[in-house]
Amino acid sequence: MDVRGVVIPKVEGTRTHLTKAGVDSLVADYLAGAGVGELARRYGVHRSTVTAHLRRRNIPQRQAGLSAPQQAEAVRLYRDGQSLRAISRHMGVDRKAVRASLASANLLIDP
Repeated sequence: MDVRGVVIPKVEGTRTHLTKAGVDSLVADYLAGAGVGELARRYGVHRSTVTAHLRRRNIPQRQAGLSAPQQAEAVRLYRDGQSLRAISRHMGVDRKAVRASLASANLLIDP
């Protein structure tokens, strides 16, 4: 014990174990277009757990980032004055994906 009180040497997080039906549902949602981050939040598991379940089921993973039509839409919205946050919310994608797409389109983005 020290000035902070009782020190716990190791803190274990809660773990969520998906049933076979839960994994089936997760895979179906992924195949329907849901992203890994969205599935992790929805099923209460870590992103790497989602990826591991998909790998075990031999589900090919989609390429990270925005598709060409999504990138064109992000560029249009950005040029219209939308913020990265507003674009990501509007498109339902991660802000980092929007930022990477805009950077690859050679648009200047404030840090």
